[in-house]
Amino acid sequence: MSPRKKDAVTAAAESSADIVQASLPKRTQLERIPPAVRFTLAVFSSLALSSTLFTLTTGLTLGELSRVSKHLDTWPEVGGLMAWKAVEVGLTWILGYDARDVLTLTLLTHLPTYTLLTTFYTIRPTTTLTSYLIILISTTLPFLLRNPSPTTSLLSTHKNRSILQDGPTTVYTTVAATAIFTVTLYISYATPWLPQTLVVHFQDLPDISAVHAGPAGLPGLFMGLLPAGLAVRDFLFVSSAGVAADETPVTKKKKGGKKEEAKDGEYLIQTVYRNTWGTLSRKTQVLVSRTVVLAALLLGNTVVQVAGTVNGADAEGAAAWGGVWAVAAAVTGGLFGWVEAVDGV
Repeated sequence: MSPRKKDAVTAAAESSADIVQASLPKRTQLERIPPAVRFTLAVFSSLALSSTLFTLTTGLTLGELSRVSKHLDTWPEVGGLMAWKAVEVGLTWILGYDARDVLTLTLLTHLPTYTLLTTFYTIRPTTTLTSYLIILISTTLPFLLRNPSPTTSLLSTHKNRSILQDGPTTVYTTVAATAIFTVTLYISYATPWLPQTLVVHFQDLPDISAVHAGPAGLPGLFMGLLPAGLAVRDFLFVSSAGVAADETPVTKKKKGGKKEEAKDGEYLIQTVYRNTWGTLSRKTQVLVSRTVVLAALLLGNTVVQVAGTVNGADAEGAAAWGGVWAVAAAVTGGLFGWVEAVDGV
């Protein structure tokens, strides 16, 4: 090959390489940071931001909260709460949630604690909202260090976007979720079990009149839980209905509708997994997994926060209170699963 032809081939190859390179998405400065470093920054920045904001708002929150808060005198007690904060951030990071997911999840998982303080400990709403906002900000902002989750990115392109953006559907699903939480709490109040649990496991509870309000308390309870209904709709329904369900990620059907048979050398647990969880559509898997996460964190976070910080409260009482909310979340997830089973959703 003559030198001129070699030069032409080399120039063509370099041009093709430049075109391919230009077509590739450019990595941002944030994406150049190793994932492990971003995770560490997210955990420590959340802890630092929470501590700083609570210190700056001491005048608004300390007076009232101090009268119902336990005095944490030992490092293990303080370290335990800090470790749980790190677990919250770490778990949501590992699960791939983005800032929007974390915002709604945090709003929901801390709602039982602040509802308890406002309803039964007569803490002023301004104090509760200030503390609540600090928790939301300090937990959510660090997740701006990561990219949007695949689930969120699908919402703008999936064929169900018209359903997700439909006004009446938004209203119906939000009202339904709110109604489930409202009715669950109302039934718990009406039975002897929860009032007795509150009296026995929460020492010197200042006000228990809410459990005796009866039907007259339903409108106020419903209106107070509307933000929770909107949040649970976003975390469960929007995230799952926005995922394509054309095929299952693990078990794909062969032609004729037959499932894949067990592969040689495959463990029994792998076969069971493929024929159970693997048979579910992708959107059903998202809904089930998020419902489990939400219910588990509602229970776990309530036990840690209430038993660990509220004076006179023990773990059994906190678990009973958190369990009511976890049941409501599970029922709401079941309702959304029934809605998503309809053709076209």
